Amino acid sequence: MLNTLDIYIIRATPLARLAKKPKYTIFTVTMADIKKALALKKHTNPAMKVLVCHYNNLEVFSQKEANKLVEH
Repeated sequence: MLNTLDIYIIRATPLARLAKKPKYTIFTVTMADIKKALALKKHTNPAMKVLVCHYNNLEVFSQKEANKLVEH
């Protein structure tokens, strides 16, 4: 288990070297279009996205109910 989290921005060559060492955990995050990622999302009908076997629980996916939640 990790006790600390050290984050570094590195280029391709050092990344390739570190990837060969088993003691390092490497991950990447990319954000091609930050404005798109932060834009408000359009309403999606959960019945169009949820599997049929979950239709009896569609209220769980209600945007109206989600908007009532306290912001964190």
